[in-house]
Amino acid sequence: MIVRNGFADRVCAVSKQWLQISLIWLGVLVSGVLTLIYIEPERSFTFFAGIAGASIALVSIEHLISAKAKDTVRQQVYVAAGSFAILGVLTLFNLLG
Repeated sequence: MIVRNGFADRVCAVSKQWLQISLIWLGVLVSGVLTLIYIEPERSFTFFAGIAGASIALVSIEHLISAKAKDTVRQQVYVAAGSFAILGVLTLFNLLG
């Protein structure tokens, strides 16, 4: 498989941030499950929206505090995509359950 050097460099740079991304996803999953357990089904969608917004805001705050602007948008995209996928599955559980 042929990989361009620029692409491989970007993937390696992002791989250092996977711990942060995974921890945010774990926080989204835990808070989403707690929302399903403790919040009324009609109000859970509002909480899901807040959880999604908070996950993206965490990336911004982390980069603001650390003053590392490299790959901020890429990390926000990964966090947002994962968070929306997690919350989408939880929404299906909420609608079907």
